[in-house]
Amino acid sequence: MRKLSLTHPTRQLFLVVAGFLVAIVLLESEGLASWANHLEIGPLRALAVPVTGGVQKALAPLGVAAIRSHALEELAHLGWSDDAALLAKAQNPSGANSMAVPGGCGLSGTAAAFRKAPGSDAPLASDVPRTTSLVPLPPVAPARPRVVALAGDSMMAVGISATLLRQAATDKNLHMVKAFRSGTGLSRPEVFNWMDEYPAMLGAEKPDVVIVAMGANDGQGFVVDGKVLAYGSDGWRKVYQDRLAGYLAMVAAGGARVVWLGLPPMRVPVYDEKIVLLNRIAYSVVSKNPGATWWNPDPYIADESGRFREFATLANGRSMRIRAADGIHLSDEGASLFTTVLMRWLDPPVETASVGAPAAPVSLAQAQPASTPRRHARRVARG
Repeated sequence: MRKLSLTHPTRQLFLVVAGFLVAIVLLESEGLASWANHLEIGPLRALAVPVTGGVQKALAPLGVAAIRSHALEELAHLGWSDDAALLAKAQNPSGANSMAVPGGCGLSGTAAAFRKAPGSDAPLASDVPRTTSLVPLPPVAPARPRVVALAGDSMMAVGISATLLRQAATDKNLHMVKAFRSGTGLSRPEVFNWMDEYPAMLGAEKPDVVIVAMGANDGQGFVVDGKVLAYGSDGWRKVYQDRLAGYLAMVAAGGARVVWLGLPPMRVPVYDEKIVLLNRIAYSVVSKNPGATWWNPDPYIADESGRFREFATLANGRSMRIRAADGIHLSDEGASLFTTVLMRWLDPPVETASVGAPAAPVSLAQAQPASTPRRHARRVARG
């Protein structure tokens, strides 16, 4: 029996790799163009966008993109998709359940829709409060769980949502709804438009409370009307504030009570400076909305000076990691330092909430976990 020999293994490997790359370009030219548009504003994006866009345009006559889109739509009809907007479209092609947000900011909005929302013109706060109180909620209605939407980017997805979902798993008075997506934000609606995606994530759910953790990916420039707005510039701040106000108006629609969690201090100083500004903008907008509260977790997770800390020492002397290794996200244990307070606010004990007599406001200065030293300091807002 003659043995098969590969006389030119390098050439064959090259042909296999080349064929694989050609297949990717043919099948994923639209995906490559989307990837390029997802890149942060800068030299790499400036090069990648025209190249991938040119490839996509050149391959358009083949109709591969249309076939791919049709296949994705069919998969969405079967429920095999992680795209909330695509799933919602498949389930409701007519869009009959689309709602409108007060102030002319529709749930299926564009960048222009953001500018009409309350708080768009709020002056930038010079500082953010050390502690804030949560407005007491009415008692949970008998036989009707309180619907709580967990919204935001990876700051909600990592640590916070997992902890809240676990803590609420045995609470019959609470029904949690997942409305978060990692790698997203408000600065780039052309990449991921929360004005379309959030209502699709909710589906038929109507939240009584929305807890938001958002902004970790927003410290970047973006393009508006063909003009690049550098992060932190006056033009950038105005547009971003419009977008944040529009998102807040959307999640508060229908009378939902919104709690906007301030972003925690970050390990890398340059990134932490960006977070300070993002917190100031969020506080400026949220504090102007009577249905929303900006809530600062720093007293629980920052050090005595309000700066980043990776570990906390418990009363029994044991050290506990409270931040993820990336220096950005919270660990489940770190999130639990303040989600316990949120849980008591969402479903207060019977002895603290009687019918007709709401409980006193919950303050970060109160109900500090017994196993953790009290932290009342926070960062001084800079810039």
